[in-house]
Amino acid sequence: MSSIAIVAAMERELAPFVRNWKAVSVSYNGGQFRVYEHESLVAIAGGIGRRAGQIAARAVIAQYKPQLLISAGLAGALLHSLKVASVITPNVIVDAATGTEYRCEVGGGVLVTADEIANATSKATLVEKFHALAVDMEAAAVAQVAQQNGIAFRCVKAISDEADFVIPPLNQFVDETGSFQNGKFVAWAALRPLQWPRIISLSRNSSRASHALCDWLKEHINNYLPEGVVH
Repeated sequence: MSSIAIVAAMERELAPFVRNWKAVSVSYNGGQFRVYEHESLVAIAGGIGRRAGQIAARAVIAQYKPQLLISAGLAGALLHSLKVASVITPNVIVDAATGTEYRCEVGGGVLVTADEIANATSKATLVEKFHALAVDMEAAAVAQVAQQNGIAFRCVKAISDEADFVIPPLNQFVDETGSFQNGKFVAWAALRPLQWPRIISLSRNSSRASHALCDWLKEHINNYLPEGVVH
């Protein structure tokens, strides 16, 4: 049993935070997941997108029965005031596909969960429709699973791409399981040198955001532990 389960999309988002944690393999619904354990905490990177987030959340609930689920990871800014490595803790999560809202007891502002990696054009549409701070692809799904299981939910995201950043066409490299196909992306990028500056910039910004996220978690995770539990 664990007190807190952290659900992210990709391992590199949480790598600085879980570096010295124990890695174990967990089976769920015919799949295998790598889960990081440390005292009363567990963390899992389930993949990109709604379905991957749902399955990862269900897997840790089945195995660890946590008291709190945290959707943590990287997000794209919808407001120009949010810069790379800014950390936000929204208290309203909106599913862009259904309009369903999920609420946290702490934090402030709106995060919208979309079905694709948002580019500058889709970001403009999202901010107009939902008045959100940022966009991700998993938080609403994790929040839904938490609600279905009567588990408390929180969300913390770090900005990896600013509102006007021109994202390379990454959606075509995310497969049906939520895995990013690095080999295909590298092969595609190798033939398109005009994309290299954007790819390099996004990589650097994502690394900065990941470190900012993990620094925030190190500083604040104890505040999220249920009363009586010491990390």
